[in-house]
Amino acid sequence: MSPAAVDHDDDPVTAEYDVFITPELEEQIYLLQYPNRGRDQPYNERYNSKPVEVRMKPNTGFIEVDVPMNVHANYDKRKGVKWGEAMRKAQDGGESAFGLAAGFSGLAKNAVPARAGAAASRADIQDMELEEDSVEQLLQRFDDANDKGHVLNKQTLGGQIMKDETGKPIYMLGTYRGQELHLTKISGIVQMRPQFHHLDAVRELANANRRREREAVEGARANEPRAVQMTIKNEDGDSAQSKEFLFRAQEEKWTKLRYYDEETDEAFETYHEKMFVHDTENTAKLKSSMTNEQYLDAISAERHDPSGRSKKKPLTKKQMQRIEDSEDSDVGDDDHEQNLATQEEAEQAA
Repeated sequence: MSPAAVDHDDDPVTAEYDVFITPELEEQIYLLQYPNRGRDQPYNERYNSKPVEVRMKPNTGFIEVDVPMNVHANYDKRKGVKWGEAMRKAQDGGESAFGLAAGFSGLAKNAVPARAGAAASRADIQDMELEEDSVEQLLQRFDDANDKGHVLNKQTLGGQIMKDETGKPIYMLGTYRGQELHLTKISGIVQMRPQFHHLDAVRELANANRRREREAVEGARANEPRAVQMTIKNEDGDSAQSKEFLFRAQEEKWTKLRYYDEETDEAFETYHEKMFVHDTENTAKLKSSMTNEQYLDAISAERHDPSGRSKKKPLTKKQMQRIEDSEDSDVGDDDHEQNLATQEEAEQAA
């Protein structure tokens, strides 16, 4: 059956668009995906969840977004105070990042201020325990504690940028204007998932307390000489690269970004300026360097025959059309010969 004879009535064409590709931008465009958030609840000002801070580590490719939480509805205030205090102490101790974005680095030893002598170290631990007892006081004046940063009142979402790689798909953003589709290449994709920095802060502070307690008990033996046995381990390339990457992530500082809500004038202005081709009349037309058959061969998986025999390549549309035309001509020749034979028999009978 020829391609023209195929019935496409069950899948009709409903619209056609002229496709344009926007020029390369000086700015970088990243697509932030929120797989744990429904599309009917976007993070914006209309839904009272406008991000309060966006930060990025451009070299190692980490992005984090802080979104506010309603601490007066469906919220455990006791846990909010405990986790908020842990985050505050960690930040006061100089910790600005947690988890993979921080290279899995532990909390600095100065998270609990050091003092001279073992007795002073024990006092530090007691102070930490006394602050745990102050949770009830913070709960009694919860609103004031929330305003002063003692309550975990924001959620952190984060991820790592997935950039273009050779042989991988190239992603683009599409915007419509009338019968035009404008495509803009994106610099990378980030899947933003909840980060549990507050739990990291609790764990690291507990480790700091145990370290201080151990130093208080074993402080007299800290300067005693000890036998050390050196061993050398051969590390493979992947392990060395992972360690080097974690070190760079730990050393790199956060770069804070300015956030504009999607319904602000600045957002609309940038959208219309960057996401469309303005002079569509004089835009150069795209020309493919491949034929249809070459494109199909390029995207098709290579076929292998277990017997080792080579398989024939699939026929092209032109080859199939020639075969159909030749079959039609053969049928016509057979009918012509049959008509001649019938005519000769009639003449002999006459």
